[in-house]
Amino acid sequence: MKTKTYRSVFVASIFFSALIAPICFMSPVNATAQVNILTHSGWIDLVGHYHISGEVENVGDSAASFVKIAATLYDSGDIVVVTSFTYTTLDILLPGRKSPFEALLINTGQAAKVDHYSLAVAFSTTSPIPIGLEIPSSSSYVDVVNYMHVVGEIENIESETATFVQVAATFYNATGNVVATSFAYSDPRDIGVGQKAPFEVLLTYTNRVSLVDSYTLTAESNQYAIVPEFPTWTSIALVFTILASAMVIYKWKLFKTPIH
Repeated sequence: MKTKTYRSVFVASIFFSALIAPICFMSPVNATAQVNILTHSGWIDLVGHYHISGEVENVGDSAASFVKIAATLYDSGDIVVVTSFTYTTLDILLPGRKSPFEALLINTGQAAKVDHYSLAVAFSTTSPIPIGLEIPSSSSYVDVVNYMHVVGEIENIESETATFVQVAATFYNATGNVVATSFAYSDPRDIGVGQKAPFEVLLTYTNRVSLVDSYTLTAESNQYAIVPEFPTWTSIALVFTILASAMVIYKWKLFKTPIH
């Protein structure tokens, strides 16, 4: 009876593997990018410039480029004060990836009038870039003048030099809303094959540092994207399937092995 049970489970696991494998590896049909604006906040720095700090995510199944954030800023009477626009820090936004953005209004007279704003996003679908960058470690600290430093190393794990390597930080408050963004280049900006380079991202707006509860890092070069923080769902499903099948096979063989 137990032999039949194990055989049934084994057959079921193989069937499940065969069923899910095409789902894990099939190419999307009519793939398209879809970029959504996530959290954002508007604030005035110590010299009177107005900032809109935020984050977008590509929830589609194709890469996006030229991701443009258009802002319309209003006074308290809902009258348009000014319009502005910016682009995401990452030039190429792969499916499932996020990128910070920062819009800046430097006219202090207009900035003082802003009461609220609205945002719109536009983008193009493009070919993806390969993954070839990784951040092995990073840490942060606040110095004596209340600047926040995020320091670490970034590594080129691919087969050609990565040029103009840029690291971007998105800073969040305790409820997960973006309160500031910043970026920096690695030193040097070009990283050879298998090499590492240090980076230091600074948040110099002291009225925002006190709001920071956490941060995330992302990076990009002219050639490569960064390794994702977590594996994709298709990868998780595939690993789960292989492990489940292997476990069943092991138990089935263990049961069939005669005991001497």
